[in-house]
Amino acid sequence: MLATVRNPKMWKTLTGRRIFVFSRKLHSLKTIEIPNLYLDEMIWRNLDKWSNKTATVCAETNRSYTYQELYNKSNSIASFLHKFGMVKDDTVAIMLPNIPEYPIVFLGAVQAGVQVTPLNPSFTPGEISKQLLQTNSKMVFCTNEKYITVLKTLQSAKLYVPIVTINTQNDTSPPNDSIDFDDIAQTSPSNFQQVFQRDVNDTIVIPFSSGTGGHPKGVELTHRNLVSNLHQMCVHEYDLLLSEADDLCPEQNVMPFILPMYHIYGMTMIMLQGLLRGCKLVTVPKLTSTMLVNVLDNFRTTALFIVPPIVEMLLSNSHIKRSHFMKIKTIMSGGAPLGILQLKRLREKAGMDVNIFQGYGMTETSPLTHIQTTRINVGMKLGGIGLLLPSTEAKIILPESGKEVGSNEVGEIVLRGPQIMKGYYKNEMANQEVFMSDGWLKTGDLGCYDDDGHFFITGRRKELIKVKGYQVAPAELEELILGHPDVDDVAVVGVPHDTLGEAPKAFVVRKHGSNVTPRLIEDYVKE
Repeated sequence: MLATVRNPKMWKTLTGRRIFVFSRKLHSLKTIEIPNLYLDEMIWRNLDKWSNKTATVCAETNRSYTYQELYNKSNSIASFLHKFGMVKDDTVAIMLPNIPEYPIVFLGAVQAGVQVTPLNPSFTPGEISKQLLQTNSKMVFCTNEKYITVLKTLQSAKLYVPIVTINTQNDTSPPNDSIDFDDIAQTSPSNFQQVFQRDVNDTIVIPFSSGTGGHPKGVELTHRNLVSNLHQMCVHEYDLLLSEADDLCPEQNVMPFILPMYHIYGMTMIMLQGLLRGCKLVTVPKLTSTMLVNVLDNFRTTALFIVPPIVEMLLSNSHIKRSHFMKIKTIMSGGAPLGILQLKRLREKAGMDVNIFQGYGMTETSPLTHIQTTRINVGMKLGGIGLLLPSTEAKIILPESGKEVGSNEVGEIVLRGPQIMKGYYKNEMANQEVFMSDGWLKTGDLGCYDDDGHFFITGRRKELIKVKGYQVAPAELEELILGHPDVDDVAVVGVPHDTLGEAPKAFVVRKHGSNVTPRLIEDYVKE
């Protein structure tokens, strides 16, 4: 069992592993050495084991790439970026849906030594230009279908950067004045050479997050951050996937990519972890209930990484039967808490042979910090988020005073570990708000841990609204609605919603003499 004390002592868990507690700080059960690798080195280190296996395949078109093809084309993208004149700290924007080419662009940019900023393909022109301007992006990758949207956005923002387009439908041609992805990815460089010195602490990806509140901010994640998190996930006691490299798993894992690649959960836990482990990633450009059934019908799915709204989709679709879960070994739900009733219903539908886990993380932590596990006696508790990953520390503080409290006491969860971000991109004020001394990161989430070191989320201190597991900042919506000529003031809050988890609700004060209706405000926001 675990206890919290003022003087450092050593305690043993039910597993016989040691936990150290210092001044009520909770350390993970295990400390590991993080490999000193670049992210691309880590991903490709087992290439020879599965070079001819399928790495990515599109659920809509069956367009696919083997691991060797993925590696070769990533090298080609890296070579192209160098020839184009990209230098260290330049940023490439990726505005793509879930397609097989996404990891080619991502890993090519990482190998070239430049930074990647992922964008939601559904972004409005205003959202696109804001992120491109904040990151000073020098190139944009998008599909042929999104070319006009991106071009008009760049022109309006007076940004003159090249656009690389990817053809996802065989019957479309590259738009005029765009760079055709197929042209630059066809050429296989005989030997790719780095043109500048890299460091494992270099920023390689800048996803955007609202953090503990306010407007979205760029999160600087380094080689070391992502390598650390992937390495932590592969430690046996916390491993959700057994790969072909493991004696217990002779077959290739098949993982539907139904979470967006631009989101840190999908990016790290499906794309990067999947490629590191030799999985087949089934990319789903647009998720519908029908497409979900088709994927489960046509691909031998062994692992599902999902969010609560997709759990609801699995439960409510009468075409999804127990037989669809026959090959599935692991279901991981994250992004937002999964209700106990939902969990029980999923267990009934999937069957007792499927392991269903929850975890915890955030964009700022690469993302994973906690995970449930069946390989540690106290690793599975109803309503919990699991144990700390190896080499991760946590403490619970009272938000008002900052005072540390012990087990079974609720406060704000504060974290430290090698997966914690470098900081918010060019935003020192936000860094000062979220970081405490000695590298501790305030999460804005309220929770506690029990005497076994198992964590539970009890609420949120931060103002964010979680819609389908994704962060929605009230301040952004308020700013948007205030732009309406008939609105004098507005406040946006989150309210419970059966399928979305939470939904934003706006309380609007009309300007004097205005007769603007809720429907007109809704139409304005949609536009």
